[in-house]
Amino acid sequence: MNIRSKAQHIKHWLIGVIVLSSLCVVSCKDDYYYDDHEPEWLGASIYDYLNEDGSYTNFVKLIDDVGYTPVLQRTGSKTLFVAKDEAFERFFQNNIWGVSGYNQLSLSQKKLILNFGMINNAYLIETLANHNDGSLVLGTSLRRNTAVSVLDSVELENGAELPDGELWDAYRASGIYLLKDDSNSPLVYFLSNTLDNIGITDEDFKMITGVDRANGDTHVFDKKVIEQDITCKNGYVHVLEDVLIPPTNMAEYLRDDQDLSQFSRLMERYSAPYFDDEETSTYQQLYPGFTDSIFTKEYFSEVGGRSFYPGGDITDIIDENLLLPYNPGWNSYRKQMSNGGYEALQADMAAIFAPTDIAMQQYLESGSGMVIKERYGSWDNVPDDIIALFLKRHMRESFVESLPSTFDKLRDSENSKIPIETSDVVDAYVGVNGVVYKTSEVYPPDDFESVYGPVLFSEKTKVFNWAIRQNDFRLYLNSLESRYSFFVPTDEFFKDYIDPVAFGKDVPAALKFWYNEATKVVNATVYNYNPETGEVGDSINVITSSGMLSNRLLDLLDSHVVVGNVESGNKFYFTKGGNALKVDGNGQNLKIQGGGDIENNTTVGVVEVIEQKNGTTYFVDKPIQTPMRSVYKVLSETPEFSEFFNLLVGFPAASNSVVFVKKTNYYGIDFNIKFFNTFNYTVYVPTNEAIQQAIADGVIHTWDEINTETDVTVRDAYVAQLERFLRYHFQDNSVYVGDESFYYEYQTATIKEDDVTTRFNTFKNKYYKLGIESDGTDITLQTEGYGSAHVVKDNGLYNILSRDYIFNDNPVKYGEIDQSGYGSSEFTDSRITTSSTAVIHQIDNVLKFD
Repeated sequence: MNIRSKAQHIKHWLIGVIVLSSLCVVSCKDDYYYDDHEPEWLGASIYDYLNEDGSYTNFVKLIDDVGYTPVLQRTGSKTLFVAKDEAFERFFQNNIWGVSGYNQLSLSQKKLILNFGMINNAYLIETLANHNDGSLVLGTSLRRNTAVSVLDSVELENGAELPDGELWDAYRASGIYLLKDDSNSPLVYFLSNTLDNIGITDEDFKMITGVDRANGDTHVFDKKVIEQDITCKNGYVHVLEDVLIPPTNMAEYLRDDQDLSQFSRLMERYSAPYFDDEETSTYQQLYPGFTDSIFTKEYFSEVGGRSFYPGGDITDIIDENLLLPYNPGWNSYRKQMSNGGYEALQADMAAIFAPTDIAMQQYLESGSGMVIKERYGSWDNVPDDIIALFLKRHMRESFVESLPSTFDKLRDSENSKIPIETSDVVDAYVGVNGVVYKTSEVYPPDDFESVYGPVLFSEKTKVFNWAIRQNDFRLYLNSLESRYSFFVPTDEFFKDYIDPVAFGKDVPAALKFWYNEATKVVNATVYNYNPETGEVGDSINVITSSGMLSNRLLDLLDSHVVVGNVESGNKFYFTKGGNALKVDGNGQNLKIQGGGDIENNTTVGVVEVIEQKNGTTYFVDKPIQTPMRSVYKVLSETPEFSEFFNLLVGFPAASNSVVFVKKTNYYGIDFNIKFFNTFNYTVYVPTNEAIQQAIADGVIHTWDEINTETDVTVRDAYVAQLERFLRYHFQDNSVYVGDESFYYEYQTATIKEDDVTTRFNTFKNKYYKLGIESDGTDITLQTEGYGSAHVVKDNGLYNILSRDYIFNDNPVKYGEIDQSGYGSSEFTDSRITTSSTAVIHQIDNVLKFD
């Protein structure tokens, strides 16, 4: 009877037993023949089959010496992968253990060979491909746990055998009994239908294992199955072409491979010994003479490892920036799913791209690697939080999604492309928990090559680095598909930031941010500030609230990033947060001014320029100060704007036409423009004479005329007419005098209410437009009503920058700094919620849409 027929007979026999036994209820006499006799075709036990065949004398001796004869002779339901004597002969001629004959095998080695080839259930090769992941999954299984005990390989290690680092130093002299992992070591098998279902090509398989395969072949790791599904009464035997000894996990392979020593040293930084009480107790029961302790080597990681330091205190939490994505030494690695659960072990494993020592050194000699070398000298000196980013880029959570045939589609956890080519892979290793691709190239994280890199590497930019990490700003700065100009105040110059919330109080304050080395967070010292003179006075208090400081630093980050090149020749550039920067010069001669700097007649200088892959990082000598004046503040304090301002503030506070507001959830430094909405705008202010002429011409009416009008209908019409006239002077999008030539049509804040044809053919219920033309020196405005106006440059009342802040509460609520209220818990709850910015120009004529 052939093997397949035997398998079918077993299935039919078991069904028959179940059916027949169900027919016998209480008094039924059991006359079923197979209750007392085994089928002749069922064969011997696994042990008897191997012993009687004569081709497995070495393997039979393994079973006897390990003490497993009774199990494999009579009981259990096992799957056993075995090797014939001729395979052992080849093994003794060349193996990593250095043994040249059976008698040189230690008991531990014998246990490993036997138990690693044993699965504690009976599986045909065909059914090994299936697993249960909440429901039956067919034809995609890659791994399955073996009978290996973690206690089969307890080793005493000391000295240079232990990883570097203070967490290991205590055991370096005396030694430590160490488990490389406390989970089982699985078999990895490549079955024909699994390869087809997962999409592993023959070329993939060759690159991964180093061996060729033909259609229908089955391999366990790189060992070919030459006979399969030998049916015994207590399980199945599958014969391998060569002796199988347990591969290590990925982390241990890296430690053992001399070509990967640098990469391995970096990874070992995140490992530590943890006392294993359960395994110690079990081992002492097995070996009563053992009185020492057993430790397990663990890695600091988000999945499968530890998130607190050894010592028993689980509150000693490891910084999340020092966690690897998963434990590379976890034998039973399982991929974590989006719902927090884990995939079945059989479904997948991990992968690592491990650059050779040569590749690691070559990287330091060019590109972004040169910055690392200049800053740290060598890989071993690079701080842990930076190396964690590097390792994370090279660690793949799914082998199935990291096949050579799909390298061109690989992206990291932050959706950034990994530029690996199949030609980069010089070797590969299949470990019990994943595949290691040995590569001739390094794949640095975007952090190293982006405008964020200089901040990450510098000891002088800890404040901004903390701000970037706190506010999840890395991904934005790391986009290699964009180009940025990133201004970074260095720590020594990080002072005199005027806090907008405090600016709206009776006693304003300036902040100096500084990095607290003890707590590893940013603090800020509070100083008196005189807004009239711009002078910073004595220190008042220290703020430690990470929430408040993170909020202010996020606002700073938004105003220190420009999308694009600020050396393109323009004078004004928008930041990410919508603020305008005035820029002059180039390179280290660049001078920058925010609106607040222009107000205070100060400039920001550049101390260092670093070109990166997605733009330029400029280290600057102070924070760029955004405008402290709102549109309301600018208009109210400028006499030349008084006629226009008086019209704006005349609307009754309770009316829907009001322009300036200060209300709940809309608090600013003073008053905000009602119809501004987190965008950038232009405000055109006609000269006082132009406003007076418009009144004389009857285009609009003064508030005195409106308020003395007794006919309510007429009065309401005058108010509506004035509101629509004024709103036509507010334009979406900021435009500046002195930038390149352009012509654009922009929307205003006035809605068209009729079907009359106008210059720009604006439809009814759409916003009226303005046509803005610049020759690079002057700006001309064209109106819907076929009128025009020009920006007045004679008195310098143009390109005035303003900002309408919105805070989460009224600044008046918080105590004054001279009352020690500025560091209070109330004030530390204050937040900049959002803002709108506007540039203000004086123009020589009023703007009319009809």
